[in-house]
Amino acid sequence: MKRLSMLLAGSALAMSASAVDWLDASESESGSSFSLDLDSIESSDIKVLDDYKGKYISVFINGTYPAANKYRKEHGAYYDNQQLLISCKNASYYRRAYVNYGPNNKAIKSWQSEKPILTSTDFKLTSPKTVGRTIIEQTCSYYKQVK
Repeated sequence: MKRLSMLLAGSALAMSASAVDWLDASESESGSSFSLDLDSIESSDIKVLDDYKGKYISVFINGTYPAANKYRKEHGAYYDNQQLLISCKNASYYRRAYVNYGPNNKAIKSWQSEKPILTSTDFKLTSPKTVGRTIIEQTCSYYKQVK
C-alpha cells in the first residue's frame, strides 16, 4: 500500500511538473527559485482535527537550486516538486509530498505524508518577507481571484 501511495504521489507531482501555467513566485537569497503551478491551485477537502471550519488550499510548487546552494549540496537535488496544503487564514503550510530530482531529471528521493489526520500544529507558520510567506500570499491571492 505504501508503494502504491508513493507511485500516486510521484505521478501527481510529475504531472504537475509538466504543467503549462507556472508563475515565478519567489527567489531566496541563496539563489533558489520557486514557482507555483496555477492550474493546481484548488480547495482541499482535508479536515484538520482542531480546525473543522478552516479552509485549506492545495498547490504544487517547483523549487530550483543552483550549484552553490546548501540544499543542493546536502541532498543532491537540482530541483524538486512539492505539494503543499495552505491555510490562508494563518499563513501556514503543510508539506504533503515531494520529489527531488538530480541530473538528467532523475528522481532521487520522494516522500508522501502518511498522516491520516492533521492538526493545526502540523502546519508550519511563516514569517513576513520570507519565501514561504510569499508563496502562501500568491497562492491565496490567485485562489481568491479565480474562486
